[in-house]
This record gives sequence, structure tokens and C-alpha cells, in this order.
Amino acid sequence: MGKKNQMIQTIPVVRVNNRNRNLKFYLESLGMKNLLEEGATASLGDQTKTERLLLEEVPSTRARKVEGTKKLGRIIFRVAEASEVESLLADLAGDYELYQGPKGYAFSLQSPEGDTFLLHAEASYLDLKPLSERPSFKKAADFQGLSQFELEKIEICVPQVQESQSFYQKLLGTTDLLDFKEAQGADLTTSDFVWDLSMLKFQLADFEVADLAVRLKPDQYFLPKSKKFFLVADPSQIELWFEAL
Repeated sequence: MGKKNQMIQTIPVVRVNNRNRNLKFYLESLGMKNLLEEGATASLGDQTKTERLLLEEVPSTRARKVEGTKKLGRIIFRVAEASEVESLLADLAGDYELYQGPKGYAFSLQSPEGDTFLLHAEASYLDLKPLSERPSFKKAADFQGLSQFELEKIEICVPQVQESQSFYQKLLGTTDLLDFKEAQGADLTTSDFVWDLSMLKFQLADFEVADLAVRLKPDQYFLPKSKKFFLVADPSQIELWFEAL
């Protein structure tokens, strides 16, 4: 991206069916903090009150379950304190995958909508090794949820990897946060309302619309008269929302 559009952070927006059921998972199993519920959305983050994930509730009267492979392959979050991962593991029940790295343990599990999340405290998730045996974990007495975590990677399933990589490279100048996996599925490029990854919100410093618009044809994006945000859809029909932080 141009120098005026320095990326601050990226927030995935995940469309869900039952918000209350999903909130229970994100708060209790992943240790997130409910920052704000407004209308159909719920903003989730850490104890610093920084938004890291947005849930968008759309009931079955307006949306449906994905047929086949979902666009959202996996979301990977890096946790600041490795001990907090162990506190979550102490209460974690059900089916999950356990890993270990130089700093501590990590785990991967699915949400009620079938979306996969990996939490770890390593420099990179690539440092993790799977564990077949599960040791006992102890929850810290003062644990109130994740003190701080950040998005490391979003894995997106696409029918044409090169097409998606080229699109994001042209628009963002980088694909560091994104990992495209080749897949086949009836809804991988649908614009229908399905319970899946629906949007990526890019928060920028020194937001400059012209620098984004020049990269695309005029009929490819939406820009309000206020120029407070910039909206475009990627080849998978995932909406990309750009705004100033």
C-alpha cells in the first residue's frame, strides 16, 4: 500500500447464526472479552479493549449454512502470555488439538459454526509441534481472559490461489496476514449470505482514498461521498472495508 495508508490492524468479520451460543464459545473457550454489542454485531477483543474480531449475527431466515468447504480455513491468534493459554486449557472440554512450542502450549478448536481457531504464544505458529498426550493444566487464580492477543494469520480457502494472491498484492502491496489454500466448494465464491467469513476490516493510518482507488476500476469499489471508508469485494466475494483508525 502507499505510504499514506499504513496498515494498523486487520479485523475479521465472521457471520454467525446464533450470537449467544457463539459468544459463549469465544468468551469461555478462547478467553476473549465482549467489548460491545450493537445491533446484530458483537465486538470481541482483549483486556486492552482492542477489537480483534467482529461477529455478525444473521438468522436462518436470511442466511444459510455453507455447502461444502468454507471460505474461512483458519484464524490464528498470537497470545502475549503463554500462561494464559494454559489457563484456557485447564477448563477446555471436548474435541481440540494440542500443540507445544518453545514458549508453551497451544490449541486449535472449532466454533459452533465450524470455524477453526488456533491460539498460541510463539514467535510463529510454525514453531508448534502436535502433542498426542494431554497433560493436566492449572488455571491461574487471577485469570480473567486474554490480557492481549493479535491476529497472526487468516487462512482462506479459494478455488484459484494465484488470482486471490494477485488481487491482494495489487491492493495491499502484501499478503503477509493471508494464506490462501486451494480448495473446491459450491460456496467458495458465493455472494449469498452464508455463515462464514464475510468481511476483513483494514484499519489504516493517514487514510488516503485516492491511493486505493487508483489500484482498481471505478466499478469495482464503493466510496461514499464522505470518503470515510472504502469498500471492495475480493475474488471470493469477501468484502474488504478500509477505514482510518
